[in-house]
Amino acid sequence: GGFKSLEAYAVKPFFTAADVTLDLDTGHPGLEVSEGGKCVRDTGAVRNVPNNEKRFDSQMFVLASEGFASGKHYWEVDIEKKSNWELVVAREDVSRKGKVTLSPKNGYWVIGLTDRKDYWARTDPWTRLTVSGKPSKIGMFLDMSAGKLSFYNVESKFVFYTFTDNFEEKLYPFFSTGSAATRDTEPLKISSCFQ
Repeated sequence: GGFKSLEAYAVKPFFTAADVTLDLDTGHPGLEVSEGGKCVRDTGAVRNVPNNEKRFDSQMFVLASEGFASGKHYWEVDIEKKSNWELVVAREDVSRKGKVTLSPKNGYWVIGLTDRKDYWARTDPWTRLTVSGKPSKIGMFLDMSAGKLSFYNVESKFVFYTFTDNFEEKLYPFFSTGSAATRDTEPLKISSCFQ
């Protein structure tokens, strides 16, 4: 069980506002990270960037610079203009090379939107989510000791999915701009506001 909507709003002050920035060295070569590491966009072209062991090479993924080993953390992501996205918390040791399957057993806890209309939790099998309206901002509550990750519609103050698991390793915010096939070039932004 996760938070109910008003509970989530009430517990927010007990979470630390996470200053999430993106790690340039992990982003797929087709992604452009800008605005001081707060914004990522699918450029539609593969750029010439140094290959390194940290970089995702086959999917439109980028990892945050800092992870969490303990505590309660909250951050918000602006997805207003995007029709395809995935918001993720990932283990530090996830595979960076080749095709990656986003699921909890592989170290990824994910919700996403496909084709502007279908919201999913990447469980095994996937869980279709009921989301009213089209959220423009998603909040993420990560409680390491309780083993809970909740996704929250900031406007409606409604939690629409909670993962419960044993979070024993360091976890990192992780972002996908959608599959390369969809070519959604609108930016995904980590929101600086925390109200």
